Amino acid sequence: MRKLMIGLLLPVSLVMSGCAGFSLPTTPSDAANGTILDERAALSVELAYKAQAKLLETAVDAGLLKGNRAAVAATFDIRAKSAVDAVRAAYDAGNAQSYNAAIDEARSAIEAAVNTISGENA
Repeated sequence: MRKLMIGLLLPVSLVMSGCAGFSLPTTPSDAANGTILDERAALSVELAYKAQAKLLETAVDAGLLKGNRAAVAATFDIRAKSAVDAVRAAYDAGNAQSYNAAIDEARSAIEAAVNTISGENA
């Protein structure tokens, strides 16, 4: 029986040792709070993208964004949309590593698009 328990726990402990910074929540409320914060981060990134996309659309419609700056902003917009989609997919899958990377990528692309639209990257 002891060998069976060791055999069952050893793979789990090896997998857990490979998770940098991984720790189990100590209470159900800790788990819920972490989930709420993750969801709010995802919602914030989605809202920031919607605002950036509306800014891009408005600037183009008003004739304020043309030529190369419009093309660069559109590239950042596509990059941001892909990253925002990746944030949602990683959140839904419960993949913390890709979730954090996707949030960083989304924030970076959204910021680059807004800076390009406003002329700060010109």
